[in-house]
Amino acid sequence: MFVLGLMVGLGALTLGLSLRSYIHVEEGEIVVLTRFGRALRSPEGPLRILRAGLHRKRPWDVALRVNVKEQSLDLSGDEHRFAMTSDGVVVRCDSTLRFAPIEAEVEHYLFTLERPMEHLAGTFSCLLRNEIANFGAGDGPVPTGSGALNAGALIEASLGAYAAIRRERGQLQERLAAFCRTTMGARLGLRFDAIDVMNFEPPDELRDTLHTVIQAKTDAESSHFRAQGECQQRVLAARRGVEIASLRAQAVETEMLVLGRSLEVLERTKVLPLYVARRQAEVLSESRHVYVRGTTARGAAVRGGV
Repeated sequence: MFVLGLMVGLGALTLGLSLRSYIHVEEGEIVVLTRFGRALRSPEGPLRILRAGLHRKRPWDVALRVNVKEQSLDLSGDEHRFAMTSDGVVVRCDSTLRFAPIEAEVEHYLFTLERPMEHLAGTFSCLLRNEIANFGAGDGPVPTGSGALNAGALIEASLGAYAAIRRERGQLQERLAAFCRTTMGARLGLRFDAIDVMNFEPPDELRDTLHTVIQAKTDAESSHFRAQGECQQRVLAARRGVEIASLRAQAVETEMLVLGRSLEVLERTKVLPLYVARRQAEVLSESRHVYVRGTTARGAAVRGGV
């Protein structure tokens, strides 16, 4: 019985060692092996990376799996949502990071930090608060005077940094993305594909006021652009009318010049009186009333109708 139990134990040990001597790697992930706490490296120096497929290893080797597919980190908790703008308004926002580990930099991802995701969330939250705090609508003096432009500038100044962030959210995201790609990405071995900052909301006590101001600004801009469009349309119509009148005047001038040259030709050929008499006869034949001017013996003008 002792021998049988020993054989069964040896068989189970052999089976267990055989199973632990192979590792299966799925598509979209890589594996780094460590032996007694030390990462295995290739003869050239870089880490030995196992890609998709079935691989052999020592039974005592430990596999560290790394998902190299794009991942999403949602930073919408209360500890990440609140930030203060440059004019002292506390805003709430949600942000999402989309990233993927870089295979060539997987050593930084695995061995630089103990909990890289927590570090990434905390660092990005601090970065977001810093960027929002330094993102202002303009620090110049408040404009005075009258006119549509000054009124629009006054409204713009009253909105503050909150409206500037809402209007130029793409610029804010570009700043965050540049820092993440150049600093955080190189340190953590990550590739940042996109950074989305969404749902900027002011405190409840300021929400209605800010929305009213933003709506007033939108209405003012709409009226200004509508009036500008109507003025441009009228200017274009006036220019077109002037062009049409000029072309008509040129046509009349051309017609008179041609007629004058034709009459000169008729006069040189001594047929101008005949042409005039013929045209007079044509006009009189088509007229319903003819007024003839004559003179009396005293030289007074006499008008008659036929």
